[in-house]
Amino acid sequence: MSEAPLDAARRSGLVRAGEPLLVLLSGGGDSVCLLDVALRLGARASALHVNYGLRRGADEDEGFVGELCRRLDVALHVERVELGEEGNLQERAREARYSLAEGLAEADYAAAHTASDQAETVLYRLAVSPGSRALHGMAARRGRLVRPLLAVTRDEVRAY
Repeated sequence: MSEAPLDAARRSGLVRAGEPLLVLLSGGGDSVCLLDVALRLGARASALHVNYGLRRGADEDEGFVGELCRRLDVALHVERVELGEEGNLQERAREARYSLAEGLAEADYAAAHTASDQAETVLYRLAVSPGSRALHGMAARRGRLVRPLLAVTRDEVRAY
């Protein structure tokens, strides 16, 4: 098992022992890793799962997340959201998720974005709107949103 995500989160200083942290928990490998890392670093972790009902397996993801949080004794908030038809679907989903997190989080909330996601973001921004903003990528902290796994790749997270 790779300890790279745990080490990266520890070095980031974004996950602190004894402090509340709401983990955005989709049920995928990255967010499950982040929840485990938060618990191992001693954060008072809780989780938010947003079910958009967009995929055939959305209800199974919700069930998996519920069972995982019960097993780990982590408070879980589940929200079912219907997204409108206007604009980019991923953008609407992200805005809904972050808005819910802002309302629920006692303090910071964490997304499981990795260095692999960072590279994809930079390439996408360069393709859509070349310029210096594209090169900045995602910040490790934006307000109360934190991304403690930005220093590790998706492969390192999966190896964890």
